[in-house]
Amino acid sequence: RKRYDVISALKKHCIAYHSDFHSVHPTPTEYLADAGFLDGVAEFVRREGDGAADVRRIFGVKTLGCYGQPGSSWAAQAVAGLKQIGVAPAGVPCYVDEGDHVGLNNKPFWYANALNVYHMGRNYTRMDLHDPAAVEPAKEKVSEIAARLGKEDGGGLISIFYHPCEWVHQQFWDGVNFSRGTNPPRAEWKAPAQRTAQETQGAFQRFGEYVDHIRAIPGVRFVTAEDLPALYPDLARRQGATGTELLQVAQLIGKQAPNGLDFSLVGSKAFSVADQFDLLSEALAQLIERKEVKFPLNLKGAFGPDAMAASNAVPEHIQATAFLAAVLDARDFVRTHGRVPSRVFIGAETVSPSDFMVGMASMYLRAADTGKLAGGEVSLGHNTSVLSSKYIAEDKPNLFGGWIIHKEGFRAPKVLEIARLQTWTLKPAIHR
Repeated sequence: RKRYDVISALKKHCIAYHSDFHSVHPTPTEYLADAGFLDGVAEFVRREGDGAADVRRIFGVKTLGCYGQPGSSWAAQAVAGLKQIGVAPAGVPCYVDEGDHVGLNNKPFWYANALNVYHMGRNYTRMDLHDPAAVEPAKEKVSEIAARLGKEDGGGLISIFYHPCEWVHQQFWDGVNFSRGTNPPRAEWKAPAQRTAQETQGAFQRFGEYVDHIRAIPGVRFVTAEDLPALYPDLARRQGATGTELLQVAQLIGKQAPNGLDFSLVGSKAFSVADQFDLLSEALAQLIERKEVKFPLNLKGAFGPDAMAASNAVPEHIQATAFLAAVLDARDFVRTHGRVPSRVFIGAETVSPSDFMVGMASMYLRAADTGKLAGGEVSLGHNTSVLSSKYIAEDKPNLFGGWIIHKEGFRAPKVLEIARLQTWTLKPAIHR
């Protein structure tokens, strides 16, 4: 439409990406519904890479500020594929939206190696643009959230979003054309009914009043997705782990193991379960190869496993020599593939990565205490769970099917299965 004036105006802002075709079928969850992790990431990149490249080209930016899914069309493979399509301000992939698929205590978190602002719960708010009576309650709510965050956490993030069509259209534009799986050809697309000029102007006036109120709240400032990496730096990734920190991580695993593994907080650093697997395999491998560990140990940014672990066929106690050979193989797997293995070979047998990690923690603590690796047996975990999987939503009819674009009752249980595997990467994002 040659609206270069609009493009020039938007260039002053943080430019992000919201999918290529949004509601044209298949949507992201639809085309990822039966995908695995690796092929799913590749498919997301194949389908969305050109659109992201168009946005970068049109707005003259090297990287995009964040990505958010259309409607409820979420999948872990999309989060994991952001860096490949250029959604990585300051080199950090950012996912910013709202939904119930994954979340961590209504605060920003790391998941699939991206910084996520998602499922913000009581820290998410918005105002009804077209209801004059909604303005004052909306002001009160955002003020209450700011006061609570300041009191409880010394600060935090409030998430607010709108779609541009909300000011000008009587209904969301995509529902007119693609509702409940319909997919008409472009020639048959219809424009949505518009609101009157008076309605749109009233909405802008109310929104302006709302924004002015937020701006006047003491201590509150507006931030964009591009500001998030500096506000929530991953110090574990930036600085690596010291010897003292790794010892604490191993000790925490020993305490957690009977109930399951989880992310660990050590000082100002957060270590996901995948981080812990990476660090322990690297530290033990260095002890095997050169009798000492070179600290700090850098994290490789490993993803979680790409498949469910096979049943544990290995005895709980195995010879240290066989275990150490498996450690070297596990470390090489993480280095080569950039993810935690779905199974670890000990000779001809396999063990789940979570059970193997319990053994690595035990071996590392023994080495720290005695200075020796060889000799004796190593105790593995037994059907050790990954507790962070609880932060993925349960499969239910409205999780995906509640969006008007998806077919009524549309479900994608495999998407959630893959999502739980990537909770190996889940950990809090700590405000600086």
